Amino acid sequence: MDINDKQQWQRPLIDDRLTPYIEVDAARLEQNLQQMQQKAQAAGVALRPHIKTHKSVWIAQQQLALGAQGVTVSKPSEGITFIQGGIRDLLLAYPVVQPQSVAELLRLAVQYQAKVTLIADRLQGVEAIAAAWQQQPQCELAVAIKVDVGLHRIGVNPESDEAVEIAQALQDKGLRFAGLVSHAGHAYGAGEATAIAEIARQEMILMLRLQAKLQAAGFGDCPVSVGSTPTALAADIAPGTREIRPGNYALLDLTACRLGLSHVDQLAMSVITRVVAVNDHFVIVDAGSKMLSSDKGPHGTNASGFGIAVDEAGQTYEVTKLSEEHGFLLYQHHRPEVGTLLRIFPNHSCAVMAQSDGFVLRHATGQSEEQAVSARGNFI
Repeated sequence: MDINDKQQWQRPLIDDRLTPYIEVDAARLEQNLQQMQQKAQAAGVALRPHIKTHKSVWIAQQQLALGAQGVTVSKPSEGITFIQGGIRDLLLAYPVVQPQSVAELLRLAVQYQAKVTLIADRLQGVEAIAAAWQQQPQCELAVAIKVDVGLHRIGVNPESDEAVEIAQALQDKGLRFAGLVSHAGHAYGAGEATAIAEIARQEMILMLRLQAKLQAAGFGDCPVSVGSTPTALAADIAPGTREIRPGNYALLDLTACRLGLSHVDQLAMSVITRVVAVNDHFVIVDAGSKMLSSDKGPHGTNASGFGIAVDEAGQTYEVTKLSEEHGFLLYQHHRPEVGTLLRIFPNHSCAVMAQSDGFVLRHATGQSEEQAVSARGNFI
């Protein structure tokens, strides 16, 4: 990624509303969605995109229309929003440790006839899920076992017997076993595409070895679901995979570019901002940490700044510092005037989308429409 190559950054900036706001390029979004769906279909696997990136029911509907089999959500409140928005098949990729955390989700799943898959990585989670299910036994519920493949956040140790114990506990409780799920989030810290592809290979070695152990213990139907945008982009989908769950691929961001996983012309999301002051030290814009977030990248990535700002001619500026309502941009020879519109490409699109109630969907014609960030604030 050459930030001094003006041609790669050049894009129209349309002054038709107050700033700052999130803009999503409709054509780039469509291309990103199609490419991942085509990759899944070519490998004969299901795509269950993680909506924590965009939190948008509208974008999820586009993913389903292209062939996605359902969605992945981060929290029960996200699941509630998406069920109410028409989604009928979802995986909650977050551990359940108390029954009340999923009580409303399961109730609405029954009301709207939605399928729900939960995850467990310990016997306590099985107990909590079973207790919640007892209150909503009509719910079409399944439980997958989360496997730690290297991020060391949550998940069973794939070399231990924990998964067999949990699968047996699910069977004893009458809960349907949905197989194994993993998230190789540590791939973000690998630095480049070849190293990320190796992490994807190691992930599948661990998952297939654990699958064989469960099958030997009598759990024959044990599908494997893996989920991370870096591994999905850097590597072929491995034989034995039943489902992939990337999320960030829909919008992409500077982190994906720095990892060599995408090009600038694939970045579908940006923040439109306006210069409000220029002094001898910085260009000041109206997008600060409450708009851009202060995220420098997920899981081991750490950019020097908070994004790259670009004017209509392709001139770039590093967003070097943030306060709550202001962004500080470094400039050298080119000094933009107060009132100039700039486009900021952030480090981490997921964190930025969570900051706003909506986004502007911009079409190639220049026309636009507003869409809701449907699950904004769904953190419980």
